[in-house]
Amino acid sequence: MLLSIIAVIVVLSPIVIIHEFGHFIACRLTGIGVKEFSFGFGKILWHKKSSKGTDFQIRAIPFGGFVEPEGQMFQEDDAKEAPKPSEFAAKKWYAKFFMVVNGALFNYILAAVIFAGLIYIKGMPETDPTLLPAQVGSVAKGYPAEKINLQERDFITSINGQPIANWQELTQAIQARQGDLALTVKRGEETLDMTVKGSDFLADKPTVLGITVYPQMKAVGFWKSAGLGVYQCWYWTKFSLNSLWQSISHKKAPDVAGPIGIVNIIHQSVHRGWLDFIFLIAMLSLAVGMFNLFPIPILDGGYALVYLWEGLTGKLPSTKNIMRAANVGFYILMLLVVYASYADIKRIFFKPQTAAVAVQTAGEAEQAQPQEPAAQEGN
Repeated sequence: MLLSIIAVIVVLSPIVIIHEFGHFIACRLTGIGVKEFSFGFGKILWHKKSSKGTDFQIRAIPFGGFVEPEGQMFQEDDAKEAPKPSEFAAKKWYAKFFMVVNGALFNYILAAVIFAGLIYIKGMPETDPTLLPAQVGSVAKGYPAEKINLQERDFITSINGQPIANWQELTQAIQARQGDLALTVKRGEETLDMTVKGSDFLADKPTVLGITVYPQMKAVGFWKSAGLGVYQCWYWTKFSLNSLWQSISHKKAPDVAGPIGIVNIIHQSVHRGWLDFIFLIAMLSLAVGMFNLFPIPILDGGYALVYLWEGLTGKLPSTKNIMRAANVGFYILMLLVVYASYADIKRIFFKPQTAAVAVQTAGEAEQAQPQEPAAQEGN
């Protein structure tokens, strides 16, 4: 339990800090004064005031944080007193727009750096079937591979007496089958002979053995890793938005994770290894950045729309209308949290967790991750 609590703090802290640091840097670049830069909420545990007047704080509740710029965020043209040059309201619309979106931009930068670092350390999955050995990854239940007891890491060295050197040859041999398949399998130091009967294959999938390729990693250079880190951000953003649109267009409830689900995901990742744990930080940072850019009043994306409006029309909406929109945005946000929490509870506590296994034939597999140029194939 203690480990999970520490993991939650370790995951969320850099995401929050980098987001607020993005706002802070934008303020510094545009000349907006910053009154407070706080990590966490509640009672102030530590603070230090800088020479430029910013009070840096660490508070008791280590979730969330904020940057408070000088002056009001919205000040109408007929205000009695003009804002001071260092106040937020005194700046041009593009400076204010930059300030509100830069938090999300820094979340994307954090995600890209982590993705790039993991790719550089671990490499990328090999996707060329001629370079992939015919080694078994996962075995799908109910398929011929399970019936003959094929296991993860097994090497298939021949089919019907034909030597198999790589995944492409394995795929071609299975697709060309006319009846039974006689497999020669190397398992550790053992060599096993197995026979898959034609009747073992599913009627609607007569060339699906029910295995996926065992992933093989290839080294990636520094600059290519950096480019792939950025590509990962683009890929997962596109994937998330497409999934959301598919749910809405098909009138289905979107599959989202709320606070309970996020804590559960962190709890699971901390027990799977440090690479998965670091990867989760990147994914959550990306999700926070993307969500904050949604055009919902009270989120950064909602405020960005206000300043775009100012740039197009030369004036801000009335403070009264902005406050009304912010109230609507607050209720929308609360409804989303309630819905996501309900979905979390239903998914975690009332539905059995099942692991999906890819069982596509060659050419049917879809990208599971942004790789070059395709993902795992199944046979």
